Amino acid sequence: MGYFLKSSDFGDKWPFTVKDGRVACPDGQSVIFLSGGKKYGVNGFAKSRGYSPPEPIWRYDPEIIKKQKEIAKAEKIPAEEIQKIMGSTPRVSIGPILDAGLKLCK
Repeated sequence: MGYFLKSSDFGDKWPFTVKDGRVACPDGQSVIFLSGGKKYGVNGFAKSRGYSPPEPIWRYDPEIIKKQKEIAKAEKIPAEEIQKIMGSTPRVSIGPILDAGLKLCK
C-alpha cells in the first residue's frame, strides 16, 4: 500500500522529524503518511476524515529559525519575541510528500 519514502531521498526537503514512512491514498482523495504505527493526514481530505495532523512530526524550517535568531541577536530581544511578531515559525514544505501521495490518488 503506497510508496515507501525515506529522508535520504529528499535531503533538506524532507519535511518530517522521522527518518522514513509510507505515503498512501486509501480512498482516492486522502493523502496520508504512515510512520511509527501512526497515520497522519497530509491534505485536507485526510484531516477531514479524522487522520491525525502531521504537526507532531513536521519539521520547522531551519533557515527561518536561523534568521529569527539572527534578528533577535541584532535587536537584542529574545527569539521568542521574534516568533510572536512573525506569528509562527514556518515549517519545511510538505509539498513533496503531498505530490507523491496524489500520484497514488489517481
